[in-house]
Amino acid sequence: MSSLTVSSEVLAGISSLAQQFNLSIEELLIWISQGKLVVIDAEELEDLLDVRDAVSAESDPENQERVPWEVVKQKLEL
Repeated sequence: MSSLTVSSEVLAGISSLAQQFNLSIEELLIWISQGKLVVIDAEELEDLLDVRDAVSAESDPENQERVPWEVVKQKLEL
């Protein structure tokens, strides 16, 4: 078995994160290493959620009317 040295601040953060998932620290690290749990940048997550929302909006039958870009610019006074 290998050992890992981390600061007490990092250990507290990892411990808190593991508790949020009801996992031990070792289980959390195993899940991450097995790809069962991923770490994602908050901005990237926000972008992915925006794309999901856009796809959902486009598939909504009430949103099937297309508006030309020129009309949108005119309404926004661009």
